[in-house]
Amino acid sequence: MAEQDVPALAGAPAPDTVLAAVAEHGAVLLRGGWRHDAYVALGDALMTASPYQGGFHDERDVIDGDPTTTTVTRGTQGMPLHREASYAPGAPDLLMFRCERPAADGGATTLCDGLALLDALPAAVRAACEELALRWESVLPTPVWQRMCGTTDPATAERMLRQWEPYLRPWESIHIDVDEEAMTVGFGTRCTPPTLFGGVPAFCNSLFISRPQPGEYHDRRLRVRSATGAPVPDELVATAADIAARLTVAVPWQSGDVLVVDNSRYLHGRQAFTDPGRTVAVRMGHLRKEVAA
Repeated sequence: MAEQDVPALAGAPAPDTVLAAVAEHGAVLLRGGWRHDAYVALGDALMTASPYQGGFHDERDVIDGDPTTTTVTRGTQGMPLHREASYAPGAPDLLMFRCERPAADGGATTLCDGLALLDALPAAVRAACEELALRWESVLPTPVWQRMCGTTDPATAERMLRQWEPYLRPWESIHIDVDEEAMTVGFGTRCTPPTLFGGVPAFCNSLFISRPQPGEYHDRRLRVRSATGAPVPDELVATAADIAARLTVAVPWQSGDVLVVDNSRYLHGRQAFTDPGRTVAVRMGHLRKEVAA
């Protein structure tokens, strides 16, 4: 695995310079000891930051009382490559990480270019991926969805969840099924959605997180299948994972580093570590229209 095979910018580049690098390369590493306030200001200039919603996935800690800035997922285990929130409506356009303190050993953030990955797949596998529609399902036991939605009425809860529908992209959909024991919320999307910059297909999804390697994080609350209800073929995921492993690069953190990632193009993950003092923050959100213009 190569290290830091992403463009790096020193100093304090302007937001439009950072965005131009992300648009061209998909990710950019900013070195030069970025302070927390400068990191937040850069994020606010580039995107409308999304507040952390911990009702279902309570896996992060809010930093300084700001719900748009949190720690990364707790724990020291490795994290499979994935697209942030690709299993739910409103997946962010951009991710911004900042390292306060790197791990003494391991703990690098890993990146894989979904454009390069799709291009490297065997022709038949690539065609299958481009045609594959996914349905991510979250099974919420009745006490959980009632607590999340603040109601015991299934119809009211469903209306709340369907408020996302006007914001769905053309290839996305929401499916809701309720019985006495649980509510199943399904989110339909593509295996290879178009990128934010250029609108071209990329292998940018979270299929690898549904089949983690030993010792890696596994979100057991999510399940994925094709839109027809059939399982996603294991051989397709295995082939993509093998090629992704060859294309993955590691970003070894230095204190004050900031990493900006196009979440529609790049998969990201992390290497396992043992140092509990590793501290990395994350912000995410949608590109500001005035910046994109």
